[in-house]
Parts: sequence; structure tokens; C-alpha cells
Amino acid sequence: MKIATRRFVLRDLERTDLAAFLSYQTDPRYRRLYDLDEAYAERASELFRLFLSWQQEQPRRNYQLGIFERATGRLCGCAGLRRDGAGEGQAFLGIELAPDDWGRYRLAVEVAGALVGFGFRELGLKVILGSTASGNRRVERLARWFGAEIVARRAGSDWMTARGWVEVDWALTVSRWEAAGPGR
Repeated sequence: MKIATRRFVLRDLERTDLAAFLSYQTDPRYRRLYDLDEAYAERASELFRLFLSWQQEQPRRNYQLGIFERATGRLCGCAGLRRDGAGEGQAFLGIELAPDDWGRYRLAVEVAGALVGFGFRELGLKVILGSTASGNRRVERLARWFGAEIVARRAGSDWMTARGWVEVDWALTVSRWEAAGPGR
């Protein structure tokens, strides 16, 4: 599975990507943001194996792709559309950037646009859902950029509560995405 953009390639992760994945997942900045201890490395390895297993699904329901910089091949994070747990014609969108790429808003816009387009055009989705911490203004701004609407605010994980944040749920319908136009 591969989706190419002007500057990035979103593709299925391969076993050889494990070291780069673990490198950013265990980065002290990443662990600090999510209040993860040093033992998190094993959980990150399990998560990587889960992403690999999704590639074998028939029919495939979940796509978790590595974000690779075209020019260097460097892993910049992961992005995915996951239909498990979503209603018919729906999927959850998730994007995470490696700490070295935090703040690269154009990277997130380019990757999210490619993934949302893939979901609506290729997978025939009607609604793409997402959630983020209220303190993550960049994700909220990104969701609004594509035409998404906030549909709920609720108590979040302990690490969010400790910061005074809540979980923000949003939804993007195919009609709102189309209405947002080519300038998105």
C-alpha cells in the first residue's frame, strides 16, 4: 500500500522500519508528552507488530502507514485510517509525527489531505472521524481546514486530565470535504 504526495510517501511499514519507529516512539519528548515510562518500548514493539498484521487482513479494514520523506527516506511518523470500531462507511483518522517533526504543519496538511482523499475516493468512506486532546490546537485547526466539525468534548486519558485538557471528537463528511474545495 502506497500513497505518494509531493514531498512524502505514505506506505505500509516493513520490518526494517522497526528501529526508526521505536526511535521516535521512545524519544524522551514523546514519552513525556504521553506520560509513558521507559518500559513503553515493549508496548511500542507490540503496536508495530499490530500494524504489520493489519496488512494481512482480507478484506483490509485498517491502514496504518509510515510517513516517509521522499528526499531522504526518513520516517517522520505514522498516519492511518482504521475502520474497526467505526460505523458502516466510517473510519478513524490518526496522524502522529515524530518529535523532530512536531510543528511541521504543512507536513500534517499534506499527509492528512492525501489520507482523507484516499479514504473518500478509494475506500468509499462517507465520514472520517478523529479525536485529539483539547491542548493540541494544531490538530483542531487541521481538522477545521478540511471542513470537519467538532461533535463532542469529553473527559480524556489521565495524561490529558493532568494538563487540564479534554478529548475533542470531530467528524468530516464527504460532502463537507468536497465543499471545502481544492484550496484545502
